[in-house]
Amino acid sequence: MPQPLKVRILGRDYPLRVQASDVETMRNVAQDVDQRMQAFKNQNRGEPDLVAAVITALQLAEELLGAKEASDALVTALDRETDHLDHILAEVLEEIDPASIQE
Repeated sequence: MPQPLKVRILGRDYPLRVQASDVETMRNVAQDVDQRMQAFKNQNRGEPDLVAAVITALQLAEELLGAKEASDALVTALDRETDHLDHILAEVLEEIDPASIQE
């Protein structure tokens, strides 16, 4: 059941409703977003909060895309290795004489 959670980003409170199991994760996410936006605002004084939000969103999206690409590459490599091992196993099993296996 969702429960209320209030997070603060750039000094503004945002009420959310999240699953109880996600409360700590959402707090950490909100803290990370706030820190990134604060860092942007500190380096770019005078920029509106909306600009900080958009730039932060773009940075997060870029990181997410990079992580997805890395994950996809790992899955592809694992699939290749699994196929290779499956082929080797099939070859070994073909060489076994069923009569030599004792029950």
